[in-house]
Amino acid sequence: MAVVITGASGHIGANLVRALVDNGKSVRAVVREDTRSIEGLDVECVKADILDKASLLEAFEGAETVFHLAGFISILERDADRLEIINVEGTRNVVAACLEHKVKRLVYTSSIEALMIPDGPDPIDESVDVEREKLTSAYSRSKYSASLAVLEGVERGLDAVIVHPTAVVGPHDNKPSLFGKAIIDFAHLRLPGFVPGGFDFVDVRDVASGLIAAAEKGRCGERYLLAGSFLTLDKLASILHECTGAPRPRFTIPFWLTYLAALFTPMYYSLSRTRPRFTRQSMKMLDDGRRVSSEKAQKELGYEPHPGEEGVRGAVEWFAENDIIHPVFRSRKDPGIVVFFVAFVLLCVLGGIHQLSLGTLSSIAIGLGALATGLAYAWISWPVRYEITGKSLLVRGGPFRWDIPLEEIREVRPSRNPISAPSWSLKRLRVSYHKGEKSHFVLVSPARQEDFLDKLKSAATHLEIEGNRLLLRTRPDESGNKHLGEKT
Repeated sequence: MAVVITGASGHIGANLVRALVDNGKSVRAVVREDTRSIEGLDVECVKADILDKASLLEAFEGAETVFHLAGFISILERDADRLEIINVEGTRNVVAACLEHKVKRLVYTSSIEALMIPDGPDPIDESVDVEREKLTSAYSRSKYSASLAVLEGVERGLDAVIVHPTAVVGPHDNKPSLFGKAIIDFAHLRLPGFVPGGFDFVDVRDVASGLIAAAEKGRCGERYLLAGSFLTLDKLASILHECTGAPRPRFTIPFWLTYLAALFTPMYYSLSRTRPRFTRQSMKMLDDGRRVSSEKAQKELGYEPHPGEEGVRGAVEWFAENDIIHPVFRSRKDPGIVVFFVAFVLLCVLGGIHQLSLGTLSSIAIGLGALATGLAYAWISWPVRYEITGKSLLVRGGPFRWDIPLEEIREVRPSRNPISAPSWSLKRLRVSYHKGEKSHFVLVSPARQEDFLDKLKSAATHLEIEGNRLLLRTRPDESGNKHLGEKT
């Protein structure tokens, strides 16, 4: 008989599928569309929607155990209706399908957020008395209500258990998750700072093991917390710095400032159509600082979590292996050039405003020209960054972008040529490369220049380091003389 997993293509699902396959189980993966996370695995893949009960009945045919992971995650309150429909009504459909097929056990994956009421116990455990109205986010309320739907199924004769993982982190985060995106942003130097709070982080592989243990040993109708270890965001920044090589953010952002910014983030996310990063509710959870106890799961299920930082390292390694994160370097900044840049832009802007204030036709034309020049100069010069992916060297400067295939790079050497941009320093490297039949070059001025050369050498294996430059790898000919070699 099959083990069925809804949401098999998600972060937890992809790791659970692998753990079950490794244990010799026959797995039926229920997905909607995306199957990237489970491609190549020896599983039966079935497309179904938890809002379509008929498709669930077909997917659960012959199932012995069902792991219900599918759901909708959002930190925005405006998504409350959608969260209720997918997480609550979808779970009711899963429960109904399990009852109809007489499934021997349902394991529902809820969230620690379903138990995080303000001023609750510290540490949090399964005994917390939750009032739905006290939960601070639409997501936490939907997960709590979904848990109640599972317990209603238990009253109707369903054998089910509920697990509550904390903040999940680790490999096979294809989508990626909210925290996975934060790791990517850190590695790519897009995080301006960290807040001073913390949270409990659990390795996704431990969650998968905990779910399997819950299916085998959990008591019907019981909840089990799957925690890892509490990490402050300051400690997390140190771990990510060690794993990725990216520098720590320079600023610690006080909570009062994030709460103020959070008043405007929902509108910003709506207008920009970007994925939400933080809200007032998510900041409150980081500010809360409570620990989570998984003592019950340890005693009854044999749950043995690893330190949360192992999940962080696992996530970084997986992102790097799949070229989702790669080395990124900001431009070296010479004080003289920075002063010149700021002075030139200010001169253009202030001069333009002054000319506009004169009101004559000629002064308005001059003023508009000065403003356009200053703003355009700022636009094409900021930011400047260099990215070494698995296939190319990306040079970005304002709206300009050079995408140089690694295999076409012929030489990287120091240059003081003041012509060609983007750069904020005269301590430059000239990257020579071929494009078609022609030779080209671009000047770069990465901070941590030695590290840049080392990372570029690791990615472009046909180059070798010689002093402070990279050259085509050389090899001896039959006479013992060295000559330029072909790409290897």
